[in-house]
Amino acid sequence: MRFRWMRQTSRTACVTATVTRSLLKKIDVEIALDMSLPKYAVNPEKLSKLERKRVLKEATESLKRIEETRRSGSSSSG
Repeated sequence: MRFRWMRQTSRTACVTATVTRSLLKKIDVEIALDMSLPKYAVNPEKLSKLERKRVLKEATESLKRIEETRRSGSSSSG
């Protein structure tokens, strides 16, 4: 059986959950993905290395965007 997301929007939801866990619990993105994946995938153990790499990249980019927004917002209010 090949890897499947639960819904069409599960990939995006998983990335969002990964970013949120990483920020709030102050844990590594990979650990956050491992914690989030079972909630959004039918069979998380079948996730390919390539897809895992893509999801991690998307989560990392989201974290960078959040950090840039945070920095630019705090400097303009001072």
